Amino acid sequence: MVSRLRALAFCLAVTIGGCHAPTASGLGDAQRACTSGASHVEVHLTGSITRYLGTRSSASGVHEGFLVTVSSAPASVLTVEDNVNMTGFIPLRRGDAVELQGQYECNDGVIHWTHHDPAGRHIAGYVIVNGRRFQ
Repeated sequence: MVSRLRALAFCLAVTIGGCHAPTASGLGDAQRACTSGASHVEVHLTGSITRYLGTRSSASGVHEGFLVTVSSAPASVLTVEDNVNMTGFIPLRRGDAVELQGQYECNDGVIHWTHHDPAGRHIAGYVIVNGRRFQ
């Protein structure tokens, strides 16, 4: 509860500039931010596609999931959920190099928001595969 109140106070303090999650340069930074009480952290990661998980529908649209082996320390396999309604389907194959910007959710370790926000309230994420940017 205290961390939520701190986050709310911070958001109120920066209302003019918008309220965004803390930014991390890699997975290790994101995990440290989560340990310090953050609920979600913006991340920029590179790695390779490990596995395509398929699609599912939710209230926020159709999502495709995939696993990424992160190339920075600590080496980890992360789940990414991409909103197909925003980016279109991304041609993903095992072994493809990937770069992404998104929001690491501390509660489940999944990266979301790998696309633009049509309402402009969220940092724009993206996925780059084989030199093609999906946003």
